[in-house]
Amino acid sequence: MKRDILEKLKVASKHITTSETDIFDSNVSESKFRYIVKIILPGDQVADRTVDIFKKKEDGTYTKKFAMIPVASADITELGSDNPEHPILVLEGGTNLAAKVNAGTGITLSVIYWDDEV
Repeated sequence: MKRDILEKLKVASKHITTSETDIFDSNVSESKFRYIVKIILPGDQVADRTVDIFKKKEDGTYTKKFAMIPVASADITELGSDNPEHPILVLEGGTNLAAKVNAGTGITLSVIYWDDEV
């Protein structure tokens, strides 16, 4: 099972701003689950920031999943596990992952994930 998952791992990156920014270009296909394994937040080398992570529902509303995650200016903050069998969040068909930085011009967020058919 783990080997199959490792072959499916993908990475997506997006510059997030002070408003909710969808991480994936489109919502998860209705026939899939998207397993979020790790979220990587590098500092912007300017100031310490905080980031909120949301699940965007099918109706376009956002539910906060992780609040006020501290991101030091010169560090990299990681949420999640190195084990892809233990995702930190699961997105169902029709949903998306979103994030916002609470001050500044934004940072680039990266997500390690894998998809599976329903």
